[in-house]
Amino acid sequence: MIAFGKEGGSPRAKIVTLAPGLGLTNKVILDQHFRQRDRLGRLLTALAYNPFASGIGLDENTAGFLGPDDTLEVVGAGALTIVDPSELEFSSMARVRKNDPVCLIGLRLHVLDHGSTYNVRTREAAAAPQLAARP
Repeated sequence: MIAFGKEGGSPRAKIVTLAPGLGLTNKVILDQHFRQRDRLGRLLTALAYNPFASGIGLDENTAGFLGPDDTLEVVGAGALTIVDPSELEFSSMARVRKNDPVCLIGLRLHVLDHGSTYNVRTREAAAAPQLAARP
C-alpha cells in the first residue's frame, strides 16, 4: 500500500513511499482518499516502480471486496480507479531524478462505481450488471 507521498495528477520520481498492506494479495498497490486528495500521480509513480501490480485508488465512502476468485467488487458512494500497467510500453523511471516527471506509455485506466467488478488476476473490468444491461 502507499504509506505517504506527494499529491497531484502527474507521476514524479521518488514522491511516494510504500509499506506492507494487510497481506491479502501482492497483486495490487492501494491508495485511499483517492479523488478527494488528488492522488493519481503518486499511484502512477508507485506503479512505475512496480509495473507487475495493478493500482487501485479508493475514494472515500467506498470499499472494494476481494473474493476468493480474485474479483474485487465495488461498494459505496464513490468509485475505484484502477490503473493497469500490464501493457506498459515505456517508462522513463530508470533515468529520472527526484521530482522529475515520469513518462509512462501504454497504461489502461478504469473508473468503477457501485456494483462494478475487477479481477486482479485476469485484469478484466466489468460494469455493474444493471448498468451493462442498459442500451
